[in-house]
Amino acid sequence: MTIFYITGTSMGIGKAIAEQALQIEDSIIYGFSRTCSIEHEKYKHTLIDLSNINEVNSLKIEKYPAAFKVVLINNAGVVGEIKSIGSQTNESIVKVFNLNTICPVLLSNKFIQTYKDLSVSIVIINISSGAGRHPIESWAPYCASKAAIDMFSQVLQAENGYEANNIKIFSIAPGIVDTNMQQQIRDSKSNDFPHLEKFIGYKKDGQLTTSDSIAKKILEIIEKPLEHPNVLLDVRNH
Repeated sequence: MTIFYITGTSMGIGKAIAEQALQIEDSIIYGFSRTCSIEHEKYKHTLIDLSNINEVNSLKIEKYPAAFKVVLINNAGVVGEIKSIGSQTNESIVKVFNLNTICPVLLSNKFIQTYKDLSVSIVIINISSGAGRHPIESWAPYCASKAAIDMFSQVLQAENGYEANNIKIFSIAPGIVDTNMQQQIRDSKSNDFPHLEKFIGYKKDGQLTTSDSIAKKILEIIEKPLEHPNVLLDVRNH
């Protein structure tokens, strides 16, 4: 039995992963987001605002001692206000770090506490971004929050051993994907975001990847995690 716990399953990459994971034999999927858009007998949804740390702290991870593999996918994320620092609201900055960094760290902590003493294969996937590895103007909180999750993932793997077979941690940059986040970026103002025309061009020129294709690659990594020795991955290279 493979148990998936996935954040941000109402749309985009998270929804695509959940729907494809439902096709895996003997799987159960737990989804966490503010709305539910999947109906399936193997899908169990929790309505939650993952940027609200009090709600995340109260979240319970259902335990399956007989599972063969358990997978946590920290997918939910937000780009925040696309403006330079000094022009953003503090509320937006706090939400970005809560959702992109603090929530995945807290859920990873709960997840490992739940399963560390069991004989089960553990996989944690943190959805990162190339923006966490390359600075982009007007995205400071987003870039920094994704850089933080990259480092957290590396430390988490170091704590559990880079040669460990029973626990694998990955921080995956999915590339430029056709999601609501990309729409938000294209809707920003050129005087706020110097790279606006480039991102409009990605859509216009058909350079955006689909959520379904990214989900397929992520599930392939989960299926054979030992084939991937590095914590930091970019699906465009797989």
